[in-house]
Amino acid sequence: MGSYRISQSLRALPFPVLALLACPFAIAVAACWSSASADDTRIALGDRPGGQFTLGQRPFAASSSWNTPIAPNATFEAIDWPMGARFGVAWSSYSPAIHVSSASDPVVSVEHPASWGLPAGTLKIRIPAYADGAPGTDGELLVIDGDTVHNFWQFKRSGPETAAAQSYAATNLVTGDGWGRRSPFLGAGIVATGSSQLAGLLVEAETDRGDIQHALQIAIDATYARPGSVGEAINGDGRNPDGLVQEGERLGIPTGVAMPRGLSPLGQKVFRAYQVYGAFVIDVAGGVTNLRAQANGYDRMTIVALQQDLARISPLLQRLGQRRQGNP
Repeated sequence: MGSYRISQSLRALPFPVLALLACPFAIAVAACWSSASADDTRIALGDRPGGQFTLGQRPFAASSSWNTPIAPNATFEAIDWPMGARFGVAWSSYSPAIHVSSASDPVVSVEHPASWGLPAGTLKIRIPAYADGAPGTDGELLVIDGDTVHNFWQFKRSGPETAAAQSYAATNLVTGDGWGRRSPFLGAGIVATGSSQLAGLLVEAETDRGDIQHALQIAIDATYARPGSVGEAINGDGRNPDGLVQEGERLGIPTGVAMPRGLSPLGQKVFRAYQVYGAFVIDVAGGVTNLRAQANGYDRMTIVALQQDLARISPLLQRLGQRRQGNP
């Protein structure tokens, strides 16, 4: 369930790679840093302009499209999902763990190259000693410090107080909208669309509180991803001119579609979220269309049940009718 990587100037790698499925059932700060020199060192410690964000709260501004329900008069366009299309959830690999900084965590110097509109530099941030990048070639990691969520790609710990990441971006969890900015170009996160990887992620502390109150994120099977991007996406890495969707598009399940019977509790919440808020296509994956779930949340039984649910839920997704914008 690996994802293709985008251009070197953004992800700081020369070319994308597809990874093999990790499991047989396919389980599969502030928003604007000022310009700085290549040897810039950024300090995230104590950067808490709006107070302490509590994991389990709905992230990002209420006005964000991630937090805006689908309009009652919205129209939908059917997606001709192929009969062999596979759907699942990334959890044990190719999905980030979430760590919240605390005063007892070691201060880690994380080196990163220029990417997503930021210059190369070293970020000093408190990260738990056991935290590292996720299994899989993407090595994702999310660290929340105050009201800022830091997104790392190919994060690798080299010692208790040192690490490196091949791409980095961050945004504010309270005032930000979870998306990047086209001009001047600045990513909010390290997924292909430039959005924060926390945006639309299944987070255990949220789903334990009740229904999901925001749109979800989808990594589309790369076979179905058309080139270019639309909507609020600032980038895209689709490559199939005959693909089904573009990154940045919003999908959803029309309200008239009945919920399949026998869904797990989490599957029911995902279905309702698809009908109320929908999901944004934010990245591509290899051989499967995935939701992503917090890697250090949930238990295997819950994820296995959700995996089975998504085989029935995800094919019901349709494209929200809209005039397409962005790169062709």
